[in-house]
Amino acid sequence: MKEKIVSGKSLEEIREMVSLEWACTPEALVLEVIEKPGLFNRSFKVKVVLPEAGVQSTEQEEVCENTQENGDQSDITQADEVNRTGLPDKTLVILENTTYRIQPGTSVEKIVPYPQAGKLLINGKEITSESPVQPGDAIEFLPSTGKVMMVWDIIADTDGRKAVARVWRENTGHTVLSEDIKNEPVIILANHIIDTTGSLPGNEKVAKTENDLMKDIAAKGIIHGIRPNVWNELQLVENQGEIIIAEATPPVPTVQPEIIDYVGEPLSSNEDSNEAKIDYFACKIRICEKDELLAQKIPGKEGVPGTDIFGKPIPVDKIKDFKLNLKRNVYLTPAQEVRASCSGTPIRSNTNTYSIENIYVLNKDVDLSTGSIEFPGDVFLGGNVTDNHYIHSKHGMVKIMGSVSGAEIKADTGLVVKNNIIASKIVVGEKHVCRSEFIKSLQEVHEELGLCLAQLEQLQMASGNTNAGQIFKLILEKNFQTLPKKAEDTERLLSVQEPDFVSNDLDLAIRTLKHFLVGLGPLQLKDATYLKNALRIIDYFMEQKGISTPTSVVCDVSYIQNSEVSCAGDFFCHKGVYNSILKIEGSVKIHGVCRGGEISCSGDLYIWELGASNMSATTIRAGKKSHITIELCYSNIKIFVGKELVKIDEPSQKIEIFRDRGILQVAKLRWDGNNGNNTNQGNNHHA
Repeated sequence: MKEKIVSGKSLEEIREMVSLEWACTPEALVLEVIEKPGLFNRSFKVKVVLPEAGVQSTEQEEVCENTQENGDQSDITQADEVNRTGLPDKTLVILENTTYRIQPGTSVEKIVPYPQAGKLLINGKEITSESPVQPGDAIEFLPSTGKVMMVWDIIADTDGRKAVARVWRENTGHTVLSEDIKNEPVIILANHIIDTTGSLPGNEKVAKTENDLMKDIAAKGIIHGIRPNVWNELQLVENQGEIIIAEATPPVPTVQPEIIDYVGEPLSSNEDSNEAKIDYFACKIRICEKDELLAQKIPGKEGVPGTDIFGKPIPVDKIKDFKLNLKRNVYLTPAQEVRASCSGTPIRSNTNTYSIENIYVLNKDVDLSTGSIEFPGDVFLGGNVTDNHYIHSKHGMVKIMGSVSGAEIKADTGLVVKNNIIASKIVVGEKHVCRSEFIKSLQEVHEELGLCLAQLEQLQMASGNTNAGQIFKLILEKNFQTLPKKAEDTERLLSVQEPDFVSNDLDLAIRTLKHFLVGLGPLQLKDATYLKNALRIIDYFMEQKGISTPTSVVCDVSYIQNSEVSCAGDFFCHKGVYNSILKIEGSVKIHGVCRGGEISCSGDLYIWELGASNMSATTIRAGKKSHITIELCYSNIKIFVGKELVKIDEPSQKIEIFRDRGILQVAKLRWDGNNGNNTNQGNNHHA
């Protein structure tokens, strides 16, 4: 029989090692455990015996009897089971004195300590948080004594929104670790700890468990919103604290529909503006353009009821819908947007009613308190327009019941002024005025250039000189000195025309004319081809568009003095025109006095009394086919009919100037300055 004392990490390892040394099978060896792994020793200390044949069973029985007497038979059996499989199928808890040795099962992956109940050691190192478990780890639990037992009081809000547990601990005895630990992936020690008082028999305090907590929660009527892992949170309370047990599911509130309003808001804001930069004469009217966004309805959304901790529903508000009311000149898009169908002043009658006013009415003066008026539609003013202010109507007419002094008035379709106009600028039908001025300038360039090219061809044929540039420059300097200036003016007017009115060919033709007519351009001319092509383009433009005077544009005034008037239509004056400049595309009728200044018109002209004694000359420029009628006329009057001049050198009455078969006719009666009629009559003919 052989025997020896051996130390090793496991009994299986000791069997293998000794069987190799003694050349026997591991099963033939008998092991007697002398010392097991502990806190300070991590190895088995075993007496190994190799009995003689026939004696082995007796020796093993004696060893078993001895271990049973010492109370260690279960430990040897469990240890043998561990050694045979490597890891136990279930988690084993072995109590050695006051230390628990934990043998995790095959399914265990992690372990969670419970510091309040004692220390957890893995391979001799204390852990305080969840840690992974590896095969072969030595896990020990050292229970603490003299700790406290957890006690709680559950308090629920009366409105059912929340419930809390006020937790504290009372003195207890020692801590006991349950031996029945399930083979779970995660071992939570808090679920397997039992606190006992260790006091006199019959006075033990039974430790509360998770089931006790759930019973207390149910006793309060709490059935909804109980937080998961609340038991683990309670275990972490050291002395005292408050833990939220349950919370209500809050409702999703109803979103009521609303209006985003843009009416009345400034179009732009300048945060850096100050008192010194404010323009008191500027327009203060809120104007919107066609298709501009006025308001938008944001749809609402029904809410979702919640549930309190007692299982009762938490109601939400019902949705309160409304409808957008649309009045004049507005429309609604599929995106619930209110937009303007025309330009004008936006009006919000009430919370959800919108309209656009395309007529602006102001029953007082335009002054510093109101600011100027800039409006796309018609403007009706009940008062006066004071100095340095303006009224602009982009697409409508302007009617002023008072006077205009030192102001600017622009109206697209017409103007009516009931009282006086003093030292002001009036423009009626600005777009048509610009077009007419451009066409007239273009026509003058066309006529003079045609004559110039005719002379160029004649001189080239007579002299045989092929250098067209030199001859062209000499002709311009001698006979057409104003033609280069007119070409420059035409190009300047071209830049302010609308794109749809001027074609690209006409634009190129006008710039070509300027290039060869201004500066050294004439000397660069090789032949007249470019200029002739430009003239053909201008001819085509004049045939297609010509001079179009809008018949609906009318300027109707009472009295004008020291002012400038441009009108694309007809002009009517009921009392008088003094020292003013009138540029009228239509007809002119002055049923009063016209003294000083200058009148230009394309249509017929009628004046009751023209000029005055001892005044500066009064000039009239009428169209080639205009019919001029003057009831009473003083001397020192110049009347241009086309390019022909008629001078009135003596007072006359009943003057008629017209064309008959292309010949200008002038009929008049001599007038002595009194209202009596004279019998002297004459006819003047101007070729």
